[in-house]
Amino acid sequence: MTLKVTLCDDSKMARKQLLRTLPDDWDAEVHQAEHGEQALTCLREGRAEVLFLDLNMPVKDGYETLQAIKEEQLETLVIVVSGDIQPEAQKRVQALGAMAFVKKPMKPEDIQTLLQQFGLYQPAAGQLKLADETPQAPANPLDVYREVSNVAMGQAGDHLARVLDTFIELPVPNVNFIAPSELHMAIESIDTNKQVAAVSQGFSGSGILGEALTLFNDASIDDIGKLLGAKLGESGSIKQQRIESLMDVASILSSACLNGLGQQLHVEFAASQPVLLGEHQSMRELIKHGEHRWQKILAIEIGYQLPEHKLAFDLLLLFPADAVKILDQQLAHWLQGDDE
Repeated sequence: MTLKVTLCDDSKMARKQLLRTLPDDWDAEVHQAEHGEQALTCLREGRAEVLFLDLNMPVKDGYETLQAIKEEQLETLVIVVSGDIQPEAQKRVQALGAMAFVKKPMKPEDIQTLLQQFGLYQPAAGQLKLADETPQAPANPLDVYREVSNVAMGQAGDHLARVLDTFIELPVPNVNFIAPSELHMAIESIDTNKQVAAVSQGFSGSGILGEALTLFNDASIDDIGKLLGAKLGESGSIKQQRIESLMDVASILSSACLNGLGQQLHVEFAASQPVLLGEHQSMRELIKHGEHRWQKILAIEIGYQLPEHKLAFDLLLLFPADAVKILDQQLAHWLQGDDE
């Protein structure tokens, strides 16, 4: 009997990748959802006996969707597919009833083994069908950048979570092509009226030059210092500890995120030593330092939150126009590999 399957992810590229990992001879009909609310509609209408579910989505995320499934007692087998690979994230989805957790990017052999393990798939049992046969539009470049960033963000979040022994909430990455004068608008999670500190790290690889900015509002800096001091050991004056804390967090996030991007794009990024741009400044004052060097830029903004400690900070990756051209070429190779 043909299984009804729903793929739920806000990224069209991610759904496309997941679809390509499913066995062609799986007796299943595939539906698609862009967020948890749409997935719940599919469930209520009997179109999701098996649900592949992302975690970081707008409208209703994966955790909220799992909670709704549990409360409404909806019958489905949920396989979480996410770039958020923190051990705590896996524990949470399992507690909410998910059958399995698969990290992005997925491999066809892993998906096939998992489906066979749970008795959902037998080779040559049928043919995979798309419920919607409407021709798919070409991938939006921003959607591709967003999905690549999503995987890199998850790796960076996992690294920091292990260092600090805490759970980190991850957002949907905000990706835009913007002018330097609009840069402050890209940082939606930080109030530009507040005083902030920023740590800058230049990076390069395969002809790509860029800058990573880690941004902290003043209300968080002392708490971050206390948390890192407790985890990594305290030394030096209070001011030195404060600066070292900012440098440590910035280095962990930017290095792990760039490593995640590089693995997907086959680029080995090297980052410079972190530099404190300033403290107790407005966002516009901090951003001004780079405006003379950039024209149109690709800005990837990721907001990290530590709910147990009521902390938040942002990582902003900036790629100038000439770097974006090389990135586009690397993404083209990545997409061709995905097509094969």
